[in-house]
Amino acid sequence: MINLERRRKILDILEKEGQITTVALEKRLGVTGATVRSDLREMDREGAVVRFHGGAALADQSQLISPDENYMRRSITNVEQKRCIGQEAGKLVTSGQTFFIDSSSTTFHMIPYIRNLENLTIVTNGIHTAMEIQRYSNYKTVLIGGVLRSHSGAIEGLFCRDMLEKISGDYYFVSGNGFSVAAGLTGNNFYELELKRKCAERCGKIIAMVDSSKLCNNSTSSFIPTSQIDYLITDSGITEEQEREIREAGIRLVVASVE
Repeated sequence: MINLERRRKILDILEKEGQITTVALEKRLGVTGATVRSDLREMDREGAVVRFHGGAALADQSQLISPDENYMRRSITNVEQKRCIGQEAGKLVTSGQTFFIDSSSTTFHMIPYIRNLENLTIVTNGIHTAMEIQRYSNYKTVLIGGVLRSHSGAIEGLFCRDMLEKISGDYYFVSGNGFSVAAGLTGNNFYELELKRKCAERCGKIIAMVDSSKLCNNSTSSFIPTSQIDYLITDSGITEEQEREIREAGIRLVVASVE
């Protein structure tokens, strides 16, 4: 069981039971105490759970950051769909390119599928994304500067405006809280959305990566209109009507097959 699957299972258990001991988690997950403690430390740091001596409890829902803002929560949601979407996104990249990746948990999943390419320059505002990229020595990573938003792993704001004026990319791989043909990509965090708009301006093509649960769902603010999106990669949960609307809007639609 990989770490994301384990952490999703831990959250499932806590949502049903409220709290659990480390020893009980060891038995139910079939892993060592060290592995459980490592998972709980990371989940506590991200604000998804609260650790206590010998176990953990689900974080107070009244104080918990929105699931849309909490990277840990997002990273263990619709994992298989995101993995398949990431695999298709990776096929668009070739050695020697420079491209931007946002801080989303969806774009994160494309990184393993470009690991065999050479001489890539990747620009991102995602702390978790940058750390994953650095596992591969054949990449040059540019981390955009700004304000780090708590529990999200995302850098936001436009302190980096001058920096971005000096960088351009072939592609911008980007996700959002929702997508519709009428509104384009939409999101909730104004400060990060401003940064995403700026990144989109600096790239030749925009690749929207959106799992099917977000299609035809609009969030607070539109940040990239449909007319600017070149590709939309989603999973096979998309409906025929949604496919037709997206293609008629002039977007190249890629549907990733999910078993």
